[in-house]
Amino acid sequence: MKKFFFMSIMVLMAALTLTSCGSDDDKKDEPQQPKDKTIKYVVTAQFDQVILDICDITANYKDASGKNAQEKVTSTTWTKTINPTSLPIQMGVNFVYSVKEDKLTQDKYDFSAVLKQVGQVYGGTPIQDTETIVMASGQTKEKIVDLFNRKSGHSYGMYFDAQGNITVNRPDF
Repeated sequence: MKKFFFMSIMVLMAALTLTSCGSDDDKKDEPQQPKDKTIKYVVTAQFDQVILDICDITANYKDASGKNAQEKVTSTTWTKTINPTSLPIQMGVNFVYSVKEDKLTQDKYDFSAVLKQVGQVYGGTPIQDTETIVMASGQTKEKIVDLFNRKSGHSYGMYFDAQGNITVNRPDF
């Protein structure tokens, strides 16, 4: 009787050991879906007021579909937040400066403008890039006109690949 009882316990233990508690294999085959499905590109340019006083500025940028769009810069801080709906996509901006030569009344000029861009995919770690986009220190009127002509149309941007990786990359407009 002891042998029968002992064998019954052994068979029961073996059966319990071989029994699966769930379908773990099914989850391995399914790709992990991100909880946050947003793609975000935020670009901010900070201009000294003197730049707005002596230039008309147009911001050319890539919209949510990656197409070219534009608007006038009318304040010292210009910000654009774009939420593309699919990857891959190239995001970016450039500024076109039109110097108001009749407003160049000073002998020398000091100013700067800084651009910050931030890209983020699916709630991951944001990628940031900050650059000085134009700067002058003690520059004459002639040099100011030349500076804005050289900087006009210079592009800044980020490329978001199909896997959600982001690289700093200058787009064509």
